[in-house]
Amino acid sequence: MQNTIAVLSTAGVMTAIISFFIVYIARNKEKFSFKNVVVASLILTMMASMLNSLTYLIDTPSGFLNTIIAVNFSMVSMAVAIIAIFWSAVFGKFSGVSGRTSTMFSLLLVWNEISMGIFLYSLAFPGFLDHFNGTFLGAFENMFGVSLNYYLFIVPMLLEMLSVTYFIKHSRFVNSILLSIFTMALFSPTLDGNSEFIWVGSTITVGIMIFFMIYFYELLSRRKTSIKLTEMKTLSWLFLIFLFMMAGEFAGSLDYTPFGFGWFIYGISMVAGMFLYFNVTFKYDDSGEKRVGWVKHPRLMFWILASSFVSEILAAGAIISLFLISHSTGVSPLVEFSNALGGVKVFTPASEVVDVIYLIGAIANNPIFLIIMGIEMGALVVIRITKITWKEKRVNLSLALASFALYTIIGPNFVDRGFYDHLPLWANVGALSPLYPYFIIPVIASYAIYAILAMLFGRRSYCSTLCPSAVMYGGTLGQEMISYNYESKISRGNLGSRFKKKIFPLISGSWIILALVSVISFYYSRSGNPGLSIYGIDASVFFSFFTWNFLWYIFFISIPFVGMSPCRRYGWCTTGTFVGFFSKIGLFKLKVNNPQTCVTCKTKDCVKACEVGLADLPGQFIAKGFFKSSKCVGSGSCIEACPYDNIFFYDVRNYLKEKVK
Repeated sequence: MQNTIAVLSTAGVMTAIISFFIVYIARNKEKFSFKNVVVASLILTMMASMLNSLTYLIDTPSGFLNTIIAVNFSMVSMAVAIIAIFWSAVFGKFSGVSGRTSTMFSLLLVWNEISMGIFLYSLAFPGFLDHFNGTFLGAFENMFGVSLNYYLFIVPMLLEMLSVTYFIKHSRFVNSILLSIFTMALFSPTLDGNSEFIWVGSTITVGIMIFFMIYFYELLSRRKTSIKLTEMKTLSWLFLIFLFMMAGEFAGSLDYTPFGFGWFIYGISMVAGMFLYFNVTFKYDDSGEKRVGWVKHPRLMFWILASSFVSEILAAGAIISLFLISHSTGVSPLVEFSNALGGVKVFTPASEVVDVIYLIGAIANNPIFLIIMGIEMGALVVIRITKITWKEKRVNLSLALASFALYTIIGPNFVDRGFYDHLPLWANVGALSPLYPYFIIPVIASYAIYAILAMLFGRRSYCSTLCPSAVMYGGTLGQEMISYNYESKISRGNLGSRFKKKIFPLISGSWIILALVSVISFYYSRSGNPGLSIYGIDASVFFSFFTWNFLWYIFFISIPFVGMSPCRRYGWCTTGTFVGFFSKIGLFKLKVNNPQTCVTCKTKDCVKACEVGLADLPGQFIAKGFFKSSKCVGSGSCIEACPYDNIFFYDVRNYLKEKVK
């Protein structure tokens, strides 16, 4: 009891002192003198080094040598600080708390936070530093994996964040960044230091991450041309922290221990979040910066999209591991995880690349990941539905959401497979399983249905409704990324209603590979010949995972470099080119009420809004009065964008009305 009171009292005093320094520096950074910087730096260095020395004394046997080591550590730390200050005074130029000075304060405060966490843990559990397992990595796992994931570190950190938020005024954007870091830290999976809390904390943390990703996606969609470079950089760092948190959760879920290598990674991500928190408080300044928007910074946008995808894969993997794996078979956790997803039995050097691609594809094909992705992208679609008034597009987006839920998530995963496998409406060969003989009928029926729908309603019946891409591209952020069609050099070279000649080898190659893996899968399913598999994985399944659960996301996160709707525009989607052909020979077309309106139109907003970059829309409208192309997916963005309400869909409904008249 006395030990607990001592620990909590020490935590309270240290928290109050560090909070004072944070608030004092942040509120007075504009008028901070060199003298104040020197004094604050020396005090923070002294506090951290003393905490380190005391921790060493508590957790090592008492004796003259250990005492000398502890004392000298503090003295050396102070000497380094004094030398650094002297060097700055002689050779540097002081300009207030900005740039390097604010980074230095952030690092000193992080050092104090870590030192306090380790010190408090050593008070509560003396001798914990002795358990190093004889390795350098073991030492780090114990010091950082244990202390930085325990409430004795997290709670003081959260109290300091609260004090900063209360006393320091920030913009709404910065407050959102700080709130996301605070909330993620609040529900650390190992906050109470035992494995029972892992699954609860992991699930809640994933939910919080999804919420903030939706929030920041929508913020980006609203500020396409107004967000500043400083804001984009800060946001990209935040998404990197999300990635490391999910990496820690995934690695921790495989070991299923509260303090293993996974929690070391998670602890480091907590420290990174705290550093970003301090650095934003001290250094963040976008005053006088032009609002050019994220369209002009494709690399940062690519990083945000890539970090999001990797974070979602790791988050889904962590939940799958926690809920679907027994963790008691005695085999390697990664092999056990692969087995749970139907993967290869043993990881070998020859198959590592295949194994990694398969595991990523298997996670991306799992309902857990699809639900996470569906919530994020679906929320953006719902937000867009509330903003538009065009009834047909609202119905189309609602159908796309329903299709994603029923056709992509519920059907393949929660409906009796013996029943579902015989139904048509398969997206592609290998999507659900190898091509067994009796699966040929539903596959052929699926393509027949797609062809009929495309001839009656155009390519929009699949690409803008049934395909999961309709949800991925149809939200607010996806629509704003259409601007990359004309910003990206690669995209500008592939504009227009026809595929470029250099694209045809890709289109034909995709169909040839699809045919080959289908034949191989058919014979492999009948004979079980290992020579007809890819390291034990059915060829059509691997092709499907690689194409739609790996390569598709690589293209999606590369939109800033290749333009919007890459799967539709570059022809590598076999189902897309299939329905595109029947759409071209079918009834669907875009028509205009008055071609002359397109002649006098100066803005050509229909071109700017087109998801697939059909730059020759006005030309065909003027020459023919309608537009027809196998690349047109009927998203309706051009209809929404036309300021004269001149464009409309023509399909079987219009055809029947004309016949009746």
